[in-house]
Amino acid sequence: MRRSINADFEDRLARIDRIHAAGGAFEATGALGRAYFDSHRPKERRRFPWRAVAMVLLGMLLFKGAILAQVGPETYARRVEVLSQGSPVEQVGAWVLHADAPTKFIAAQLRALLF
Repeated sequence: MRRSINADFEDRLARIDRIHAAGGAFEATGALGRAYFDSHRPKERRRFPWRAVAMVLLGMLLFKGAILAQVGPETYARRVEVLSQGSPVEQVGAWVLHADAPTKFIAAQLRALLF
């Protein structure tokens, strides 16, 4: 009697080992396995990188402010005016580089800090 109980147990262990060796998982009948939860998990949506866009815009403002603080407002305005007379790409560059209020504020702060 004792041999038959051990034999059944050994057979079950061998079956589990075969399933695992074949790449399968062992789940009890009626149990909700990982496949159930993976199929019901909502797909993660890729979000727009707003933080990266904000950092790029902030970097551009700091760059414009540093240039304005370094060369001065007259020279800066003259160079932007030369850009605005160029090709369409240069005109877009002149529009982006024009000295707006945040750029002037940053330039004033940098000028006071550095010079």
